[in-house]
Parts: sequence; structure tokens; C-alpha cells
Amino acid sequence: MKRFLLPLLAALVLPTEVDANKINCDSPVWRNNPHCKKDSERKKGKTILDAETGLMVIEMEADIPWKSTSTPKIPFNNIVKLTSSFDGSSEYVVFDRDYKKSAFNRFTVLTKWSSDYLNAIYFLEAECSYVFNVCMGGIVDSGELGSPIELRFNNQKYTLYGDDGQFSLPNDFIEQVKNATSYTGLSLRSDNRVINMGEGTVEKLSSLYKKAIKKWTIPDINFKAKNIKLNPSIKEIAGNTLPKVVTVKSSKGQGTGFFINDKGLLITNRHVIGSGTKIDTQIETSTGSVLTANTIYVSRKDDFAILKVQGENYPKALPICYATYPTSGEEVIAIGSPRGLTNTITRGIVSAFRRSGNYSEGLATGGASLIQTDAAINPGNSGGPLLNKNGEVIGINTFGKTSSGGSQGLNFAISIVDILQQLNVRKPDLNNINEASINECGNIKVPWWRGFS
Repeated sequence: MKRFLLPLLAALVLPTEVDANKINCDSPVWRNNPHCKKDSERKKGKTILDAETGLMVIEMEADIPWKSTSTPKIPFNNIVKLTSSFDGSSEYVVFDRDYKKSAFNRFTVLTKWSSDYLNAIYFLEAECSYVFNVCMGGIVDSGELGSPIELRFNNQKYTLYGDDGQFSLPNDFIEQVKNATSYTGLSLRSDNRVINMGEGTVEKLSSLYKKAIKKWTIPDINFKAKNIKLNPSIKEIAGNTLPKVVTVKSSKGQGTGFFINDKGLLITNRHVIGSGTKIDTQIETSTGSVLTANTIYVSRKDDFAILKVQGENYPKALPICYATYPTSGEEVIAIGSPRGLTNTITRGIVSAFRRSGNYSEGLATGGASLIQTDAAINPGNSGGPLLNKNGEVIGINTFGKTSSGGSQGLNFAISIVDILQQLNVRKPDLNNINEASINECGNIKVPWWRGFS
């Protein structure tokens, strides 16, 4: 009789949702509780229904050591929901392991696919040569796949550039996989090695892309024209700009952002924060103050996101060059936090103003305006402002085109004009401003003694 009464009393005394955190699932009293059953399935790696997306997922911690060995204890060919202990964010991924074998070694590639990026690492393993019945083999080399890599799916090819083994996935690729009717034919090429992805992986990715990608509503954004000092020095530009540029920290890593209006709206790269669900993102100012921000819009076309900083105590906006595109030869300044080195300034010129193409897949939609510059842009600069000689924002630093051949000086920013157009941003009202006082960017020229606004 006791064994029948205990579970019944447990259900009556302890409501599942209210006190679930206090349940000791190791106790026979609570083992039949629905919360314990779900937790048991999660620990065993069983798929459960995800209420947020309707997907069947396996739940895991985001910091699982999947890169530590060529045979990690992770579920392959399944949709995995990873939850970060850093900021509480969740993302949905699919892991894959494939290899190419030769007479003497095996080249294994581990991949982690999300709706934003692809992570790829390799292990080169020598085949066993037996000496006195001892296997002389094992891993002889490993690391991240070098940039660039190529993806091919159903005869469509994509060239991806990245850093540290992470590559942003093109929106066209996402759409192609999402709408696929056949799950064969996905391959990855790196250093002339072609690795074929499993059919099960493609099928799971298709399901993930159909259900786990959030549709964002474009927010209502406006901004004001700013006072621009005539012929400012680099030192003056830095003094005005650095307090308004912030470091953005999320479970995806670290990047840069800046304010586009005086109401706490911050812009950064999508690949800095990802597009998974988040509680908040940590923002650090140049003075060391720590703020929090909520993501309010993510662009799936171009690599940017809009965040709203909580509270009222945040820096003011930078002046925006919204009325014209830059031209080749213009002096520019890039500001950001490369490799975590905050408040870093690099200087250069606009090397070219061009439309996006194969070199920018995954970072800009076809036909988008990109500013090519020789001002150094490194990981951590992403999301920071590219400024003209007056200190006005002309673009968002997005990526450096790196390759195993050691290309240098090929850095790109998305044009701020194109971003504002995509967001349907209302231009500043200049009806009461003398036309002769308006510069080519749409801001207000002021004498040297008045300075920036």
C-alpha cells in the first residue's frame, strides 16, 4: 500500500511547475514525477519535445567539449538544444562527423551547424602499423579548418571566409536546405579534401531551419543630425567616438557595437550575438560600466543586429553619414576591440566601394554595398564603426578576408546607408537648418570652437 500512496501524496503535496527545482529525482518518492521523467530523458540523451519550437531535441549544456577528441560523446545527426550558463541563451545545432580515408591515414572532420554559422575542426589520424603487436598510430595533426572553405549543395556552391574555424552561413544556403526535397549532396571542401555530409544531418538541418529561425519585426527607428566640427584631428575624432563605442559580450564571443540614436539603440554584427533566444546581452562601455541589452531585430539578409540597452544611463549616438556613399581613396578610421583589446583605432583608406559577391557570402546579401578598406579589421572589431575623416559612421566593420595564403589588407564593412534603408529608418528633420550648414552626409557643420554634439 505504501508504494502506491507515496507517488500520490507527492503529486498532491508538491505542484510540478512551482517547486520543480526542489525535487530530488534520486528519491523513490519523486521518480515518477513528470519533471523527473523529463530530466531523466535529458540525461540519457533522449529526444524530447521542445515547447518553444515544436522540434524533437536533445538538451545539453552549451560548453560541451566537442572539439577535444575525434570521437566526442555528443549526439550526431540530431537537433541539439544548447543552453549557455553564461547568459541563459539557447541555440539549436546539429553535429556531424565524417571522414575521408586513404591507405595511410584518415582525415576526420567534425562540424557544428546552426542557423547562423558552421564550426569545423579536423583530426588527421595515422592508420595502425603494428610493431610487436602494438598499434603505432593515432592523431598526428588537428585544428580548425582554414579559411576559406567551400560548401556545395545540389550543384550550388558557396565560398565561406571565417576565423578560428567559424564561418557564417549564407542566407541563400539556409533557404536552399530549408526547402530541400532531397537530403543528399551536401559536401564541404577544405585544402582540396572533399567531405560528404550525412543525409541524416541535412534532414535535421532542414527541420531546424523551418522551425527554429525567428521572424523579426522591423523596429521603428529615428535619429538626429549631429554637429560636425570642421577638419577635426584624429585625436579629436577618437575623443568624441570612443565613449560611444562599446564591447558586446555574449555566449558567441566578443565584438563591438555603437549607438545609432540617443534612445539607447545599439547596432552590432549578427554573428557577434547570433540569433538564438537570449535573456540579455552584456555591454561594457569605455569607462568600464556594464550594461545589459535586449535584441530587438536581427537581419537575416545582412550581418547586423539591433539591441535596446536597458535603463537610461548609456552613451549618446555617433553621427551617421546617411546621405551619401563613400568613394575610393577617402581616409577612414576603424574602431573596435580586436582580440579583446578594447578602444583600438586603426587608420586607412577606402580601397574600393563594391557590391557583394562570392567573397562575402554569409555576411551580406547579393547586391549589398560593401566598403573595402586597408584599415585593419580583426576578430573583435566586428560590429564596430567605420568612420570617415569627419568622424561620421559610413559602415559597420564586418570581416577581414583571411586565407591560408596569408592575404592582408582586405577588410570589409557593410554600408550604413544600406542598413538604414533595410530598416526603413526615418531621416532627420532638417527643415529649420540653413542648407549651407548641412554637409554631404546630412549632418550640421559647425565652427571649430563649437565642436561635436
